Amino acid sequence: FPSASVAWRISEENFLDGADNWLSNLKLRAGYGVTGNQDGIGEYKSLSILGVGRDSYYDPVSGTWSLAYSPIQNPNRDLKWESTKQLNIGLDFSLFDRITGSIEYYDKQTEDLLYTYQVPQPPYLVGTMLANVGDLSNKGIEVTLNANIINNENFTWDTNFNFARNRQKIEKLSNQTYKTDVIYSGSLHGLSGMSNQFSQVIKEGYAVGTFWGPKAHGLDEDGNIIVDEESSEIGNAQPDFTLGFGMNFTYKNFDFGWTGYGMFGQDVLNATDMMLNDPNRLPSYNVSDDFIGSGINSAPQYSSHWIEDASFFRLQTVTLGYTVPFKDSKSKLRLYVTGQNLAVFTNYKGVDPEVNYSGLENPGIDRFNNYPRPRTFTFGLNFTLN
Repeated sequence: FPSASVAWRISEENFLDGADNWLSNLKLRAGYGVTGNQDGIGEYKSLSILGVGRDSYYDPVSGTWSLAYSPIQNPNRDLKWESTKQLNIGLDFSLFDRITGSIEYYDKQTEDLLYTYQVPQPPYLVGTMLANVGDLSNKGIEVTLNANIINNENFTWDTNFNFARNRQKIEKLSNQTYKTDVIYSGSLHGLSGMSNQFSQVIKEGYAVGTFWGPKAHGLDEDGNIIVDEESSEIGNAQPDFTLGFGMNFTYKNFDFGWTGYGMFGQDVLNATDMMLNDPNRLPSYNVSDDFIGSGINSAPQYSSHWIEDASFFRLQTVTLGYTVPFKDSKSKLRLYVTGQNLAVFTNYKGVDPEVNYSGLENPGIDRFNNYPRPRTFTFGLNFTLN
């Protein structure tokens, strides 16, 4: 797993002589490296393993029937770690001794992804095999800015901003030996009437978290949701972009700061709402307020009707403080109050738009397991003694 990096400090070149009054740093950098991941490979996965099967045999010595051992895993000596090759190209800068930042492009190629494939019997003794086949790409840009806008004896104002945009795609799922057109994910098993149903696909040319199902077209006169007969892409759990923003102020002995972050463009399957909007729950069980006036008169059915735009911006922290100086001493006493998770700006109808977006199995699904984040307040004292 090699890696290498190189940088060019452009601001030190002769052709930028005289620019040091506004440009204190300009650096172009590039890096390339390979990292490995062995988490998907358990013990003895490359070997043929025997286990107790369903077959039995008669032991004439003891006069009893015993369970027989048989192959439960095919050998695959070609198993290896998943690997990720990543190229980063970035530009760091510092302007007017007040603004610093960086712009970075990355190209991340993950190869040899592990998956358990169906294999024919014969020639294989077992119908499945763990193999390295899949490829996944992530390409994007990240921007970071920090600015010291005002800085004088009585008042300061600092701000920071970051932006990221990522594009993901499944590049390959099959080869000549191991083949699959699609891997179904986003299981809805365990929800009423949804046994053995899946809401997402892992498919070549699509991103992880692609919702796949029938498109909905409103209600018919009987209160049934009208849906297409064929399934297609109806959403994606990957955000279009993410951003963070924050500011810090000081005025004499007062200080004030806030931070927030957001995700925009991602879809969420509101499976919680899908289950609660069921006329069969009445009158014994609760339903959502929206259901009362929705006109829905049919049992839950997975479709684009339950896919929502979950874009949000969260006011993460707000802090107000006051520092009490001591005369003729460097000792200080600071009193402060901090509020966390004070507000979330979103059109998502569920408890919280920030559901689990990671992993391959079920990103972007809200199914009774999305516990709301608490709003907290903290009061404190800081002492500096000298």
